[in-house]
Amino acid sequence: MADWAARVDAIFAEWDRDDSPGMALGIVQGGELAYARGYGIANLDLGAPITPATVFHVASVSKQFTALSAALLAEEGKLDLDGDVREHLPELPDLGVTLTPRQFITHTSGLRDQYSLFRLGGWRDDDVQAYDDVWRFALDHQRLNFPPGSEYSYCNTSYTLLATIVERVSGQPFREFVRERLFEPAGMTRSHVHDDITEIVPGRASGYAPREGGGYQRAESNVEAPGAICVYTCVDDLARWVINFGSRAVAGTLLDAALTPGTLSDGSHLRYGYGLALGAYRGLRTVSHGGVDSGYRAEMLWFPEADFGVVILANLSTVKPGALARRVADMCLDGRLAGDELLDTPALALGAEELAAYTGLFRNPHSHLTRLVKLENGALTANAPFGERLPLVPIQPGRFRFGEPAIEIRIEAQADGTRLYREWGSDGRVLTFVEVEVAEPSAALLAEYTGSYVNRDLGVRYSLLLHDGKLVARQKKVADVTLEPTIGDAFRLPHCEVAFTRNNRDQVTGFDVFAERIRYLRFDRE
Repeated sequence: MADWAARVDAIFAEWDRDDSPGMALGIVQGGELAYARGYGIANLDLGAPITPATVFHVASVSKQFTALSAALLAEEGKLDLDGDVREHLPELPDLGVTLTPRQFITHTSGLRDQYSLFRLGGWRDDDVQAYDDVWRFALDHQRLNFPPGSEYSYCNTSYTLLATIVERVSGQPFREFVRERLFEPAGMTRSHVHDDITEIVPGRASGYAPREGGGYQRAESNVEAPGAICVYTCVDDLARWVINFGSRAVAGTLLDAALTPGTLSDGSHLRYGYGLALGAYRGLRTVSHGGVDSGYRAEMLWFPEADFGVVILANLSTVKPGALARRVADMCLDGRLAGDELLDTPALALGAEELAAYTGLFRNPHSHLTRLVKLENGALTANAPFGERLPLVPIQPGRFRFGEPAIEIRIEAQADGTRLYREWGSDGRVLTFVEVEVAEPSAALLAEYTGSYVNRDLGVRYSLLLHDGKLVARQKKVADVTLEPTIGDAFRLPHCEVAFTRNNRDQVTGFDVFAERIRYLRFDRE
């Protein structure tokens, strides 16, 4: 351990200061917490340092505890994971199909994601997102994204509803069930489900984000809807949970099910179990999950074959704990990790003209989503799923490394001259986007789209108007957003796509919204 402790600390030196937020690190090896340290400050007002006992919001790392809670009830014969969820949630609308708790667990239900709905509904980042708000979204579902079980699409809504099922079946508040059945048996004494944002939490780290012009600003979570997120814990506690993956002291054989890939209705396997991502890194199997909310970031990474794990909990929005955890693994597992052609191939040096040949707009005809490849400051960039633009690093002609964790992108011409943008996702899916010629609507055509549009389920109205020759969406609680033409009556925005519809008289009647976790969300023209 002493051999690499200093080298591990060097990875986190950027945040090891008394004027910066930072993170806590835990390294599990051989069934024990081998190394733990804090870097940076938990609360900048007070100057309190981060330690392995500092409590953080771990966001979606919470999901495994929700899934295992449901599995415990199933083991006791109180819950059928393949039964109809409406047996326990009869208020949900009958959409003519059966939704199951297992589909909730494996993100295959087809429900629309709550956070995408919050964004489209006009919620700001600092607005409280209460359980009742998510419940109303669920009750107002009139259409699923896809037939249940047929596809994988990460869905926070299903985990919020799963927590409700646990409450109703167990007869206990979800918070208490998780504490009694999981946290206490695992010795996680500083962990809890945080279902009240006004609750005082001793030793908690405050969340931060960079402030424009320098310094930091508060970025606290305002979510009061447990299940998908809302577990608060510390490195000392979460390391105990990682150790439990090997010892099976808590949840026993249920962990075998938790670490088994889910399946789609066609029999194909997912890379997701019970609230856990199941993958591989440099030749070794991995069990992991990340968490992102407000100013908090989290990563839990375990290598079963090496009995080695890394826990990183951060209180700064710009930290990328997944990348840092893999750097720690690279150092500590040196000699056990294999080469990786995608990761290890050096960047290919291409001139601006060669890079420009790959630019263009590509559209997936199934999801209606687009990928825009641009040449910016001498480098290729593309939009990631939620709007962020990231470098496309060429490693071979037409082949690129993209994002973190890195995925493979290929841009290739077909026999008929059509170019395809193919994306190998970390979830195992391969998405194909077809190049399209960008529409150039006239001012008269853009004027046809102006007006007021409403989605009554969300209770939100958008006004579309022309500003400096461009179509702009306006909503009273958020900043104006420009709609960029794609093809026909379709436009793209930073976080979604919209497709206008017309009647048989060619009049615009409304539009449908498509996003990474939402399809066909209808807005009618007033």
